[in-house]
Amino acid sequence: MKILVRVLVVAVVVVALVAFFGYRLLTRSLPQTSGELSLTILEEPVHVYRDALGIPHILARNERDLFRAVGYVTAQDRLWQMDFNRRVARGRLSEIFGPAMLESDRFVRTWGMGRVAERLATEVSEQTRQALTAYAEGVNAFIETHGDRLPLEFSILGYKPEPWEIEDTIALGRLMAWRLSFGWYVDLTLQEVVAKVGRQKAREIFPGFPKEGPFIIPRETEPFWTQSRPFVEAGLALRELLGMHTGQVGSNSWAVSGAKSACGKPLLANDPHLALTAPSVWYEMHLSDGETNVAGVVLPGTPVVMIGHNESVAWGLTNGMIDDVDFYLEKVNPDNPRQYWNGREWADFEVVEELIAVKDAAPETLRVRLTRNGPVVSELHPLAQAQPYAVSLRWTGHLPSDELATFLKLHRARSWEDLKEAVRHFRVPAQNFLFASASGDIGYYLAGAIPIRKGSNGVLPHEGWREQGQWVDWVPFEAQPHVLNPPEGFIVTANNKIVDDRYPYYVGNLWEPPYRAARIRQVLQQSDSLTLEDFEALQTDVTSLHAREILPGLIQAAQAALDTAANPRLQTLYDLLKTWDGQEDTESVAASIFHAFFLKVTENTLKDELGDTLYTQYVRVGNVPARVMTALLKKESSAWFDEVSTDRVETKAEILVRSLLDAGAYLTERRGDSIGDWKWGELHAQWMYHPLGRRKPLDVIFNLGPFQRGGSKMTVNNAEYRFGQPFAPILGPSTRQLVDFCDVHAARSVITTGQSGHPLSEHYKDQTELWLTGRTHPLTLNWAEIVEGAPEHLVLQPGEE
Repeated sequence: MKILVRVLVVAVVVVALVAFFGYRLLTRSLPQTSGELSLTILEEPVHVYRDALGIPHILARNERDLFRAVGYVTAQDRLWQMDFNRRVARGRLSEIFGPAMLESDRFVRTWGMGRVAERLATEVSEQTRQALTAYAEGVNAFIETHGDRLPLEFSILGYKPEPWEIEDTIALGRLMAWRLSFGWYVDLTLQEVVAKVGRQKAREIFPGFPKEGPFIIPRETEPFWTQSRPFVEAGLALRELLGMHTGQVGSNSWAVSGAKSACGKPLLANDPHLALTAPSVWYEMHLSDGETNVAGVVLPGTPVVMIGHNESVAWGLTNGMIDDVDFYLEKVNPDNPRQYWNGREWADFEVVEELIAVKDAAPETLRVRLTRNGPVVSELHPLAQAQPYAVSLRWTGHLPSDELATFLKLHRARSWEDLKEAVRHFRVPAQNFLFASASGDIGYYLAGAIPIRKGSNGVLPHEGWREQGQWVDWVPFEAQPHVLNPPEGFIVTANNKIVDDRYPYYVGNLWEPPYRAARIRQVLQQSDSLTLEDFEALQTDVTSLHAREILPGLIQAAQAALDTAANPRLQTLYDLLKTWDGQEDTESVAASIFHAFFLKVTENTLKDELGDTLYTQYVRVGNVPARVMTALLKKESSAWFDEVSTDRVETKAEILVRSLLDAGAYLTERRGDSIGDWKWGELHAQWMYHPLGRRKPLDVIFNLGPFQRGGSKMTVNNAEYRFGQPFAPILGPSTRQLVDFCDVHAARSVITTGQSGHPLSEHYKDQTELWLTGRTHPLTLNWAEIVEGAPEHLVLQPGEE
């Protein structure tokens, strides 16, 4: 017994020592946030005041030192996230993860984000170059001085970060542009639907289906979308890793003039809907160099406030939903596979070779063929190069642009004219810029490159050797949709259709359903004395106008079925839905029933014609299934309601009732017989995943959740899930920003997790509860208040070489 006791004591001591030294080892990489540090890159001292949430307020004496400090401080908190994202953007994940990431690297390098970044690094404005250079110097100063105290992820994966380059920041911008693009998936899926069900039926299930062809696809061209499918699947796998899936893009922003606010000055709100990851996609900062005094959120790896405010203006962003990608079928010379037909002659493919380093394996050489339309993307298919056709891709992100110049100008903007001058530089991804100012203006501008195509829109792939479908010009900046001080006193953007059909240019057709925008407008119209508190409540509103629109037809069909024959299960579901008001709160059982019903009615209506594989591809197309089914359910009849495997013709009412019963069976299978266990918040649970947290036991260290979420993609408080994997949310308000020009220093903000990317930091998840409960924290520009109240103060001192 004594021996056993001694052994146990020794074991406990060993475990305690391991835990102690392990904890010390892990916490060594936490940043120094008080005292002094010497940085040889600085010209003058820089002060970094951190508030109770770890948000840095950086005070410099010149712009170069400001951006050096921004780079250093961001690296303190988010270095591995920055390194991971630049590896994604430049196709270098295989170097740290091994062969499993080869498909993603091939996809990105074929797309060409890294090549674009290398070209743009020589073409951006001098102001942008100086900001990027200073930022890289700051990041590298941290890397150089913390080689033995790097974040935990570097130790787990066994590598160290390379120096930061200005090309890395530019590539991150292009990565974000790709994440907000959706045409690259939609176009090829639509082509397959046309081939499967024909023109007429395809028209019903794709909003804005083109009037022109091609509709009848020559048999010899049928393999081309099969060749392109590996390219699409690689892109989907990469989005899965990043936590952002096809088509799921959305955001809200609105502004009211002084005539609609309680204090007589404009108010602005913005909540961009992006992947909800750990750590957050955003990092909050307040930057000042004597001329600039700006606060908001930055994308880690970039030096500028992308959504924010200064003392004179505030701006918000929502995705413009522009059709910015086209595919082209290219004829390959049967006598010389190194050539393609450009419409006039056989032209040589331009060939780029890229070496992909692979951990624990031999490197791979990737050959990318380039045409006049863009890179050939069907190369990812192993048999593609032997085919008579190839598929190329054209994207606005391949064009020269300088988006950072927009934000550098916004930092110092004072007026509507300043905003217009700033967004003139913005090309990709096209964004809705919302604006409010201390002088009383509110305004909106769609900024971005909008291609003009010859004789076509960009929905279906084009024949690359023809002039039809070629990009021949751009919508002039002055003609892009914009408005200043509209008479109704407010502006709302929620990825809804921007302009009506009188607009002379094709912009896109895959707008988000109108319900979020309609709900925001509904609330703003109800009051002429709106406050920031009203805005905060509206950002977390879970009223589904979509459910309110669908319910009457469903209730009518269920009532008619019950009048014909008793059905206890149907009666229970009917009773729960008939009095529901469309509030999708976490306690609602009716919300769960409605979403399960909509899932089943979509499946019961479309899957028999499309087949399992194409149906799976189709429901990945973001907002399209919801828009389509809503439109179909407004019709009394459609060929889609008929079950093709039966001899009789089924009606819409039959589909509705069957889908409601299927919903009940589905919820019973998932949650059990007790309807009290069907609460929406329990079914609709949110996880925030870290890139390393998808494998055990790292999930316990890095992931956050589960959290009960209300709402859905149709509510202002967006909590979108995928049709193919219901009902876990994969999208939501990645930050909430609120600005009131009656007191600009009372601006409010929140992000989804916390400032730190270190799981042992107190700031890894200290904003999550605020975010979940719809609350925000102050984000002031008042330096006297900041200096007096900051619990941490770090002085970065110039050092000698």
